[in-house]
Amino acid sequence: MSVSHSLSDPSNPKAGGDYAEADISSLLTMLSLLPDPRSRRGRRHSLVFVLAVSVVAVLAGACGFRQIAGQAADLPQSLLAKLGGKWNWYTLSYSWPSRSVIRRVLIGIDAQALDLLVGTWLSARADRDEDGVQVLALDGKVLRGAWTDDRGQMTLFSAMVHAEAVTIAQLRVPDGTNETTQVRQLLHDVTLPGDRRVLVTVDAAHTQRDTAAYVKGERGFDYLMTVKGNQPTLHKAVIDQCWPLLAGPAHDVVEERGHGRINRWSCWITNAAGIDFPHVRQVACIRRDVLDVVGVGLSKELAFVITSSPNDHSGAAAVNTHTRRHWGIENKSHYVRDTVWREDANQAYVGNGPHTLATLRNLAVGLLRLNGIDRIKETTERICRDRNRALFFMAT
Repeated sequence: MSVSHSLSDPSNPKAGGDYAEADISSLLTMLSLLPDPRSRRGRRHSLVFVLAVSVVAVLAGACGFRQIAGQAADLPQSLLAKLGGKWNWYTLSYSWPSRSVIRRVLIGIDAQALDLLVGTWLSARADRDEDGVQVLALDGKVLRGAWTDDRGQMTLFSAMVHAEAVTIAQLRVPDGTNETTQVRQLLHDVTLPGDRRVLVTVDAAHTQRDTAAYVKGERGFDYLMTVKGNQPTLHKAVIDQCWPLLAGPAHDVVEERGHGRINRWSCWITNAAGIDFPHVRQVACIRRDVLDVVGVGLSKELAFVITSSPNDHSGAAAVNTHTRRHWGIENKSHYVRDTVWREDANQAYVGNGPHTLATLRNLAVGLLRLNGIDRIKETTERICRDRNRALFFMAT
């Protein structure tokens, strides 16, 4: 698993070196597989070049079409050449794509095909979790600055690897429906090496019989689902199964200190005998206690979860960890896209523009995360000061 570094840390191999030696051929080959929707007539820049320039710009913190174009115009000649730019014999320099070209390309390409290419490429580079399991968190994100043709809000539904916080699949939720109907479509193209065991974690909205039957019955993945009041019969059955356990000691306890308080997660787990739900094997209760620095309780809440994973694969410690890490998709993906790239404030709404920009942000986050970078904002600022630094991450 990657070791976390800051890009400004001299111990980080990405902090310096010969930029010309970076091999970005794998990334460029992946981008070259995307069909170009433009007519051949009048095409000045290749699709791969425009996309590669956009990746560099997003790694440097560009939020939208205007900022991507501004970054492109400032790229050094050596970097334009490395990305596949064309030599212009009239100006005796490598040319860059204009704002109109960038906007037209990013709006017109097949965003779902790009998502599939990027997700598959990142998935092949993501490590397993500590126990040899690939754990995927599924969740949706509303693009608040974008809207659909009927003035509704656009939603993207994605799958993120817990360990690296890398998004390996994403799709746009069709208008008139919601993300709970899209699990089959999202996971359909998720391909992992055959020797990997996969666990899918979801929130209570996705705790549906059809979802459990598909994830475990058809794909062979295990699931871990939160149970709440939207499934009242199941919720009561799980509470009844877990409640006697709370009189005894917890099977696993995790404690973290920070921000002037103590967070403690205690997990009790038992078999799912008598629970009527597809493929369920275990049920668990997780109690989160928030205490002040001297140990005085401030709040307490209970969460109930079910999983198709047997005890010899996922005991109390694993269930406790995976349930807490599920929310990494909010903190390490969605929150980062909003704070670093101002995604919710970005009002790109024409064509596939919002979806494409979100995919480029996922790719940028993935490239940084796979290289052990946690300080995303700081790193994009440093890349912005020298765009050649993006090459090291593109060579992942």
